[in-house]
Amino acid sequence: MAQSPRSILKNHFALSAADYRERLNTGVYAAEWGSLSIEQIPATVQNYIPLVSKLGAKWQWDRQERYTGASLKEKLSRGELFLLKDNGRAVGYAFASAPSDQTKDRFFAGKKVIEIENLGMFPGEEGGGRGKKYFEMLFQRYFNDYDVVYWSQHETHAPTLKRFYIEKMGMEFLGADNVPDFRTPPSLSGEARRKAIAHAL
Repeated sequence: MAQSPRSILKNHFALSAADYRERLNTGVYAAEWGSLSIEQIPATVQNYIPLVSKLGAKWQWDRQERYTGASLKEKLSRGELFLLKDNGRAVGYAFASAPSDQTKDRFFAGKKVIEIENLGMFPGEEGGGRGKKYFEMLFQRYFNDYDVVYWSQHETHAPTLKRFYIEKMGMEFLGADNVPDFRTPPSLSGEARRKAIAHAL
């Protein structure tokens, strides 16, 4: 008998511009970050694949079908790609774009929303509170033009991150869904993934 596909929890979070400004004024969020900076780079397949692959072993983001072929090209065409830097050295990356129409209709009807799809530190660069500060940099960038910053997180990325986003980042928890586990078939890996990436190039 065939086994049913495994599922995982996908958590949804949001931060409004009003909440951001209130927390900025009370010192919960910073407006200066010392040696830390973000640098926008062209959102091309050639730039993106090495970054997501560098994190792939830990988070397995590169196992998701939306990171291959035509889906990847479409994703990159509607977003912005950033290197996360410390003293000029790249220590991670982030990608932000408009959320899907389904997400907007479900959570944010009538509001202007940006989704931080990825924000991750490279292996060996985690810890020290830098992740929160890079989020703050993106908040500062986007809340000039957007009503809401949206962020989702699969619990495969460590269940304790849900508490971090709520308690440390001050994000509102919107709910959770059971979604297919992208780490199992039909996710692409190996030769199939290499062919899909080559097609995108």
